[in-house]
Amino acid sequence: MKTVLVTGGRGALAQGVARYLGETGTYRVVVGTRDGANGSLRLDVTNASEVRTALETVAPDFVVHSAATFTNDFDDAYATNVESSRQILKHIKAASLPARVLLIGSAAEYGVVRAEDNPINENRALYPVSTYGLTKAWQTQLAGVFQSQGVDVVVARVFNLRGLGLSTRLFVGRVTEQIDEILQGRRTTVEVGSLSATRDYLMIDAAAKQIAAILAFGESGQVYHVGSGVPITMRELLTQTLAEHHLDSSLIREKAEHSNRPGYDVPVIYADMTKTMRLVELWKSDGKD
Repeated sequence: MKTVLVTGGRGALAQGVARYLGETGTYRVVVGTRDGANGSLRLDVTNASEVRTALETVAPDFVVHSAATFTNDFDDAYATNVESSRQILKHIKAASLPARVLLIGSAAEYGVVRAEDNPINENRALYPVSTYGLTKAWQTQLAGVFQSQGVDVVVARVFNLRGLGLSTRLFVGRVTEQIDEILQGRRTTVEVGSLSATRDYLMIDAAAKQIAAILAFGESGQVYHVGSGVPITMRELLTQTLAEHHLDSSLIREKAEHSNRPGYDVPVIYADMTKTMRLVELWKSDGKD
C-alpha cells in the first residue's frame, strides 16, 4: 500500500482529498497539521526542520502539498505558498526520496484574462494580479525548476470550490457563514461585493477525484486544471446556494465595499478541462471511481 502525506490538513480541500484517497483502499494517508491535533502529524510547513523530519519519518510515496494561505500579507504568503514548497522539493531532491509531489496551484495564477480567451488551457501565460496569485505562480515555477533536476512533481491548478469548511476569505466560505447566521436568527441579509463576475466552481469531492487522477497518472512537470469547465456568474451561484437552504435571493445586499477582491477583478475565467478529464478516464478505468 502506497503512503500519501497530505499537508494543510485543516483545510477543506486537504480533508476532502485525504478522505477520498483513504476510501479507495489503495493508499495509507497521513495528514499533517500545524498543531498535530486529532491524531494528525505535527507539521508546520513554514518550519524547514519539521518538513524534513516529516518526510524522513513518513517516507511517503506521494506528497499532496495543499497547505496554503489566502492572506494578502506578502511575507506570510511567501513563507506558506512558496518557501514551504521549496523546502519539500529541496529535501526530496537532497535525500533522493522516490516520492511524487503534487502541488496545489490556483486559477489566481492567470490573473488578467479576457472574456474571449475562455475556456483557458494550462499553457496560458501567467499574469497574476494578487499576492496570492503571485505566490502560487512562483510555486508553479519552482515545480518546473525541480522537475528539471529530477524531482517527480506535478501541479493541480484549482479553480473555485464549493462545499463545507472553506475559508471565509473565499466567496463560498463567507456566504456559507452568513447563511448559517441567518438560519440561526443572528442576521437578516447576505452582504457581498459585485456579483457580475463569471467563475468555474466544483464541489470538493469532485475536486478530490480529479486530484487523485492527477496524482496517479499526471505527467511529471505538467500542470493540470481542477475545475468543472462550466462558467457560472457569482449571482447565479449565490442564488442557487440560497435556494438550497430554502432562502430567497431578496436577502442579497450587493455593495462594492463588501468585496474581498481589491484592485483588478477578472471578469470571466473558466477552465479547459481536456487534459485532466483524460486522466479521470484513466482513473475510472483503473477501477478507482
